[in-house]
Amino acid sequence: MFSIRASLAAVLATALLAPVSALGRGWQGVTPGSTTEPEVTAKFGAPSTQGKLSGRLALVYKDEQAIAGTRQAQFFESKDGVVVEVVVFPTNQLDRETVEGTYGHPNQKAFTDDFRTVWLFKASGVTVFFGKDGYVDAISFKAPDLRQDPARPRTALPATAARVEN
Repeated sequence: MFSIRASLAAVLATALLAPVSALGRGWQGVTPGSTTEPEVTAKFGAPSTQGKLSGRLALVYKDEQAIAGTRQAQFFESKDGVVVEVVVFPTNQLDRETVEGTYGHPNQKAFTDDFRTVWLFKASGVTVFFGKDGYVDAISFKAPDLRQDPARPRTALPATAARVEN
């Protein structure tokens, strides 16, 4: 019989992960830097909300259109319609041990302005944001920016990735 932790790890591995590419880790077959908006809508259907979210073009899947394993998923795109970031808000409570079992040890750990833990996995472009309760609040998938100054990590869940409320 599987333990709850093993079950959560399996859910994370199957529902939240896709193979790593040279562009970074993708999610559910969407690879930041190469997947286009029409490919996202062909795969997941019409989004719940589409438009600008904090100044960036976004496709948001929530409520009835939420993608399996998520409370919400956001696909941010460039002006030419290519997905540049995917932000996922998982339904299950994923703990630090589960994240390390899936992604390994983070390259860098930081804190948000309100002292929430952030783990950065630079080589794969993954950033994990933990809530105050210690469980994962959101996971961001982007093409890795190897030029980013390691002394200045992005340590806050960007306003563009704030959960969209009704």
